[in-house]
Amino acid sequence: MTDLKTNTLQITRQGQNARNRVADCRAVGSALLLQRALQRRHMTQTLRKLITGIPGLEVQGKDSIAVHSMATDSRRVGPGSVFFAMPGLRTDGKYFIEEAIDRGAVVVVSQKECWVPPQVTLVVCEDIRKTVGAMAARFYGNPQKALELTGLIGTSGKTVVSTLLKHFYDSAGPVGSMGTIHYSVGNRTLPAHRTTPEPIELYGLLSQMREHKCERALLEVSSHGIDQQRVGGLKFRTLALLNLTPEHLNYHGSLDNYIELETNFITEQARNLKHFVAGIDDEGVQGVLASLPQSLKKKLVSYGLSAEARIRAEDVRYSDRNTRFKLVWPEGEIKVVSPLLGEFNLQNVLAAIACGYTEGLDPIEMGAALISFEGVRGRMERLEVNRPYNVLVDYMHTEAAYEKGLDMIRGITEGRLITVFGCGGNRDSSTRPVITSIVADKSDIAIATADNPRNETVDAIFQDMLEGNESADNLQVVADRRAAIARAIEMAGPGDTILIAGKGHETFQEFGECVVPFDDRAVAREIIQNKQWHKH
Repeated sequence: MTDLKTNTLQITRQGQNARNRVADCRAVGSALLLQRALQRRHMTQTLRKLITGIPGLEVQGKDSIAVHSMATDSRRVGPGSVFFAMPGLRTDGKYFIEEAIDRGAVVVVSQKECWVPPQVTLVVCEDIRKTVGAMAARFYGNPQKALELTGLIGTSGKTVVSTLLKHFYDSAGPVGSMGTIHYSVGNRTLPAHRTTPEPIELYGLLSQMREHKCERALLEVSSHGIDQQRVGGLKFRTLALLNLTPEHLNYHGSLDNYIELETNFITEQARNLKHFVAGIDDEGVQGVLASLPQSLKKKLVSYGLSAEARIRAEDVRYSDRNTRFKLVWPEGEIKVVSPLLGEFNLQNVLAAIACGYTEGLDPIEMGAALISFEGVRGRMERLEVNRPYNVLVDYMHTEAAYEKGLDMIRGITEGRLITVFGCGGNRDSSTRPVITSIVADKSDIAIATADNPRNETVDAIFQDMLEGNESADNLQVVADRRAAIARAIEMAGPGDTILIAGKGHETFQEFGECVVPFDDRAVAREIIQNKQWHKH
């Protein structure tokens, strides 16, 4: 562990300056591309048009000034930009106002009075997050009004449900989507850097969806996105609440706060909603449903394994290759084969079918389309390795996800369950020993390794993980993630399952300010291909 710590520090020191330079160049490039795209699309507007009617604004300077682009990151500012000096968790946009002006900003929006040169207009607002959303929507011509919006909320499963629902809709024409893995604007897919983008990017993407003739957009709405008002101006036609378990409590403070945030968002959207979809097998969801007004309950389309669910699965049979069940809905039933594994993936399938059902898709056609679904990268993904053991890669990183995921895998594994896992840095440290205990208890062999240490040392994270778990004789610590995966593969025999957990679709590891390439899927395949199989 000491060697890894030393190497990590060296990597961080050597890579930090280079990474900052690369990030700066990318940001400048993004700003220029955005500016050119906006010029081609004739998006230039006056500041007066962008702010008229928005309450709580004080304008100091000309409001007739032309606006060519908008940015919350000073590195994305170009000539004619509005720069929003956003307060953040780690820094404050006010420290970058001068840089933004040097790059060409002609308007600065801030919650506090600040000095700007005479040629720059200052807009002082009461709530900068509401202001940036309202101005971004106007700047892009309110593209949300041309789209049917479906929002997916809850702790886990949003990416699988969104991807599967898009698979169901694809035959009906182009569908836009935004989520953890990528953003799709019709015939073009972009890599995602956060589940729910900031308002400027969000409305820009919605605008592109409109241009590419999308009539519908599927949005994974994170709790951070709700709390930071990234979707504040959107009106959803359909909202699906999947489940509610502890997540990001270091940010929200408590589970009660997290559930209250999600509940308030549902209530705020109630008037706009035509359909409300919810997974009634989840205890957290049950609590939310009990507190909702009767008017919203009338819009409810429930799904689950419970007999009370309108969209439900019966006669379920799980295996290590697929899930077979009888799909039941108010007008009929059909036998279905899903390529997705386990009960929580069955819940995801039912959620997608319930959303499609509310919008008029035929459950029979969705059941048929399910067979050809290729799954989601890094979401209980089964690697085709041509070996007598299974290798699964999953993004699980919460206590509930490990509980459900390991129970599911245990149920479809003939031999031993070997789990490679870690805990991320700069996250809730209280969950680390709990997750470790769950993995050690439910696995035959548990191999703790580095996840994304970020600004913590691997040793410090391991110390938290091992607290109270020192006596677990099936728990091993291998600091280097590649070596940990290699050890799991070396141990695996016929009928075993290797689970590589925690990072899923990610193709990198974060050490301090340094990001290094690392893909669990690619690493596992490489190790297996370079290793001769032999019986144990």
